[in-house]
Amino acid sequence: MKWYDNAIIYQIYPKSFQDSNDDGIGDLPGIIQRLDYIKQLGVNTIWLNPIFVSPQVDNGYDVSNYFAIDPSLGTIDDFEKLMTEAHSRNLHVILDLPINHTSDQHPWFTDAINNKNSIFKDYYIWDKQVDGHEPNNWGSFFGGSVWSKVHPDSEYYYFHLFDKKMPDLNWKNVEVQKSMADIAKFWIEKGVDGFRLDAFIHMAKANLKQMALDDSEKYPVDDTFFANLPEVKKYLGGFVSQIKEENSDIFLLGEAASANVYQAAEYTQPDENGCDMVVSSDNFGEVYDDKNFGDIPKFFRPRQISLDRFKNTFVKWESVLANTSFPALTWGNHDISRFVDRLKLPTDDIKLKKSLAMMMFLQRGIPIIYYGEEIGQHGLKYENLSDFDDQRAVDLIKNLRSKKVPDKQILELLNDQDEMTARGPFQWDNSEYVGFSHAKPWNWAEHSHDNVYQELPDTDSLLNFYQRLLRLKSNDCFTLGDYRLLATDKKMFVFERTTNDKYGLVIINFSDEEKDYQLPVKMSLRTALSNQKIKIVNGQVHLDAWGCCALVNDGGID
Repeated sequence: MKWYDNAIIYQIYPKSFQDSNDDGIGDLPGIIQRLDYIKQLGVNTIWLNPIFVSPQVDNGYDVSNYFAIDPSLGTIDDFEKLMTEAHSRNLHVILDLPINHTSDQHPWFTDAINNKNSIFKDYYIWDKQVDGHEPNNWGSFFGGSVWSKVHPDSEYYYFHLFDKKMPDLNWKNVEVQKSMADIAKFWIEKGVDGFRLDAFIHMAKANLKQMALDDSEKYPVDDTFFANLPEVKKYLGGFVSQIKEENSDIFLLGEAASANVYQAAEYTQPDENGCDMVVSSDNFGEVYDDKNFGDIPKFFRPRQISLDRFKNTFVKWESVLANTSFPALTWGNHDISRFVDRLKLPTDDIKLKKSLAMMMFLQRGIPIIYYGEEIGQHGLKYENLSDFDDQRAVDLIKNLRSKKVPDKQILELLNDQDEMTARGPFQWDNSEYVGFSHAKPWNWAEHSHDNVYQELPDTDSLLNFYQRLLRLKSNDCFTLGDYRLLATDKKMFVFERTTNDKYGLVIINFSDEEKDYQLPVKMSLRTALSNQKIKIVNGQVHLDAWGCCALVNDGGID
């Protein structure tokens, strides 16, 4: 058993967590100041979004120096102090490591384009123009072609799945595999406990001469050619084997956005030098209503959670991964808007917020809590369309305006769906800049009034519920116990967790009507946690609208 089998992860967006020097940007010293809060919450692992030197074209995912801390976030001394202080509190730290691409300002790339005989030329992917245009018609995730020229008069293009300032690495080159492993080893020596491997599923590319057959767009985005190809496991294996030689206890969390459950199982096979767990958009139970959205891309379409889909998704992931790895249990992250805005549910109801937390995090798997979820923090609400400067939003605005969609309607859509709204400052108190800074934060707009200061002393608050929930999650029954989802009313979500001597039953009323639930077992059960007063009469539990409870036997569960 590894330490991360019991992991409860808290994701921090460093620029937005705590500003220690009042420049409006969160930093590592600010995180150090808040470690006691993180420990008190009940998590045991911190995931930091990228902290390396970066031009910030993509908020740190475009790295220009993997061996240093971005000056806006602190210094290497600050990092070493963070590691010391975190470990003294028995908190593990994992870093976000972009391994598919670098910044175009990285020394490898600058040498490749400026030195005719550069050994780093083959660190990237190049191809000749075809009849005066790009080698193929593949589309970039950030819009336009995946190909760009360094010089207009050059016959060669370089490949980039994301922004043109983020060239993809050539993982066919064993020197790239070794160089990226050396980067990981450097941070392991600094005490890091693990890495989130950003965009690792894109390391392999198909035949660059193959055109995408979709003729509805000039540059169609078709991940058939650059996601989850068989060679990914080969490249991943070589990389991981070198890391595990350095430290076999390193936790590797793979970001596999488009991977299905069977691919996730392949990436996490024990003893095969893969990831220990993967996060995929497919292990989140939501459905997309594709009706009447016209030209709105799928990323921005309003979501409506379906309990049936949620059940089916988790049964599938649990069944496939049961003897392989843990599913990731998460409602949100930095790449999507906050779930309390996104899912179109009455989330001002604190009972619903508590039920959603219990429904997700007590299942079999490793929780990943995005900073602010524990206080019910909403996303920012921008006043103007010009406040959105990420490329996807800019393209959407241009497209919808061309279709004569009113700006007010576009603004409402983006405020509910755009990822930048989820990257606002953590709300510590009710001061002018919410306790994050004395200066105006780098990302600032209208915000909700949820904050730690008002919730911490309130025993009925969402924050206090999270603390109790995570204490319960840390028990073996809810961490390592077997999982079984029960057949119920369509508005109920009920599952069992069992070990040899412990039994847990989680009951969620996912509706705005009161419900009664007949217990499936004849044993003495007590309420370990709930969002309402629970009475069990003749083996039946009465639940309020959005009511939830976790019942346990007397086998020692706290």
